[in-house]
Amino acid sequence: MSPHTQKIIDELCNYLGYDCESPMCKELHEHVLECEECQQYIDSIKMTVKICKETLALKPTPVPDDIKKALLSKIKSPK
Repeated sequence: MSPHTQKIIDELCNYLGYDCESPMCKELHEHVLECEECQQYIDSIKMTVKICKETLALKPTPVPDDIKKALLSKIKSPK
């Protein structure tokens, strides 16, 4: 199990109010080690977090004035 996955499981146990050495958390660790579906789920969460971090790190591109004016005129025009 990767250190990152281990950290996620530890944080989950901590969030649920269990000691990381408790039988429930040990069972969770063992389950994740053997469960391909759980491993894929954790990997998808990692990817989602990575995408969010990368997206937030991007600087917004300013909208050109002509596009702003066109959008505002469409918004303000009667239907």
